[in-house]
Amino acid sequence: MVKTLINDFSENTYIIHNEQEAYIIDPGSNTTAMIAVIEEENLTIKGVLLTHGHYDHISGVNRLLETYDAPIYIHKSERDFLFDPSLNLSQFMEQRFKIMDKHHVHTIDEGDTFTLSGETIHVYHTPGHTRGGVSFTYKHMLFSGDCLFKGSIGRTDLPTGDKETIIKSAQRLVHDFPPNTVVYPGHGPFTTFAHERTHNPFL
Repeated sequence: MVKTLINDFSENTYIIHNEQEAYIIDPGSNTTAMIAVIEEENLTIKGVLLTHGHYDHISGVNRLLETYDAPIYIHKSERDFLFDPSLNLSQFMEQRFKIMDKHHVHTIDEGDTFTLSGETIHVYHTPGHTRGGVSFTYKHMLFSGDCLFKGSIGRTDLPTGDKETIIKSAQRLVHDFPPNTVVYPGHGPFTTFAHERTHNPFL
């Protein structure tokens, strides 16, 4: 099951759970709602999966660590975003953001997997929005972060962004997965690769 929560900056947080095990993808500002879902469903948090290190996607991490002893996973080339406000863009916010407990942070790479009640979550490196952006697949679903949106792609005018790279990443996803794959992006509504093949000008 997938639970979607909307945060500041219209950022999407996803709680994916099977039976009582769960992972949180990109915990943004709405931590009160996240914790409420976790408690209501009596979920055990196996980890926090980050598609990339921008503030809107990580701003809830410290609050979650105050409540749950959960590991944080981010691509190996993106780890420094968690400790550098100029990279995670919180330097422009009222309060600069850094992960409080670095011992919870673990790095991942293309090909790594996680297990959720017997089902497998796969990691795909999809750089371009940032150098360490990743997407996660689970069953017939793909969580694309800010690589691919409905009808568009992520912006590339921020630190470590590159337009040619993100287009290649998005095209690779469309090529590698079936048309009926449901895409859950970091912002905006869900879509499918069938829809994107027809309507996304970057593909």
